[in-house]
Amino acid sequence: MTIEEIFSELNKHMIEGLMAHSQLSDYFGFLGLEGYQKVHKYHYFDENKNYRRLNEYYLSYYNKLIPEKKTDNPKIIPDSWYQYNRQDVNAATRKSSIQTGFEQWIAWEKKTKELYGKCCYELISLKEIAAAEELKYYIMDVNKELSDAQQKYLTLVADNYNISDILNEQKELSEKYENKLKKIL
Repeated sequence: MTIEEIFSELNKHMIEGLMAHSQLSDYFGFLGLEGYQKVHKYHYFDENKNYRRLNEYYLSYYNKLIPEKKTDNPKIIPDSWYQYNRQDVNAATRKSSIQTGFEQWIAWEKKTKELYGKCCYELISLKEIAAAEELKYYIMDVNKELSDAQQKYLTLVADNYNISDILNEQKELSEKYENKLKKIL
């Protein structure tokens, strides 16, 4: 891959990541889980900051705009959900949907970490060490997010998705991520 192709692929994936977090925010909001909704709202804005950083880096050091590639919609929200309202969600659907939402989030972050690692390796192969160092920032960021998501998922599994515990943590999560949002906005 060329430098331009690497940055174009990163750019595309970051846009799809913004879509994924926006959809996950709506997904958990639809389920009435305000804390999980705010987690993804925060990741949306934090990753938007990273997206801007990537584009500004490329423009500053390569003096070009990153060529845009066609993006794919991650389609996190099932099509069938659009015919319902939030009051239609029963306990069994909510429980299975929480599991599915976390699995989709983790799968996305694993895919992201793998892509960033591959691109970093490609940049090093091209002797673009400074660009590879810049990319390491994103790798560490996604590594932390993936670790947090997996830890939360393991806790949910161990607790058998106890809806009472999940509902009880929403207010605290909402406040925590509202404060984090204020810092980056």
